[in-house]
Amino acid sequence: MKERQVDFVSPASYNPEAGFLPYRRYLVDWLSDVGEQFRLHTSTVHVSVLYLDKIFRSVSIPRNQWQLFATACLSIAAKYEEAEEHCPPIPDLLSLTKLTSAGHNSLSFREGEVQVLKHLGWRLRAFPAIHVIGYYLSKGVCFEDDIWQGRDMIEKIPRYVKKYAEFFCNLTLQNYQFQQYLPTQLAAAILLASRVALQLEPQWRPELVHLTGYEDREIVDIFRHVWAYYEEQFPGHGSRSISPRSVTDASF
Repeated sequence: MKERQVDFVSPASYNPEAGFLPYRRYLVDWLSDVGEQFRLHTSTVHVSVLYLDKIFRSVSIPRNQWQLFATACLSIAAKYEEAEEHCPPIPDLLSLTKLTSAGHNSLSFREGEVQVLKHLGWRLRAFPAIHVIGYYLSKGVCFEDDIWQGRDMIEKIPRYVKKYAEFFCNLTLQNYQFQQYLPTQLAAAILLASRVALQLEPQWRPELVHLTGYEDREIVDIFRHVWAYYEEQFPGHGSRSISPRSVTDASF
């Protein structure tokens, strides 16, 4: 995973001057809405955004084709990430996204998918931070001797950590600046942010170093970036403990 993650996200491919960036937040929110309408996994939307970023940061796509390319990225991500029966049918995609009103049909949409595949070099295995977080969570990121807000651990804390981690993954997806970090680094920083948000002590442990491959000093700057963006988007939340329910219900 560490070797393949650079196919889509790395400091070398980060392009803060890409022309589409002023509109990227709109595209990400729009893809998230479409994915939610079709009940796709959140990770599928994240993969589609990596596809879109890779294309748009390196190729000049006419504005009148952005919606077609974005929808094609989501469709391809669904075919790669989801079970076949969960993949949105093209006619339904065209209808929901109103691409039919723009003159597109199933044939032109498939041509759009082919263009996306060619721009991606037919390499579709992407590792967004949310994939890495899923791996970390499956291995266990809470421990019996953790201290929660000065008290012993309780059974629901791992679920709270999961909610926070997914929240931070969705939050950082919105801002292209987080594409300058490797997904494994960002995921480790998000895990640290989740433990800090819940006031878990110690904030970082040898077991987490072994799991993620990162010492706290290697991810602390990324954690600070995540936390600063969190406080910018939700003023005051970072300075106090808030319930995972309020995190889950937060709208962007």
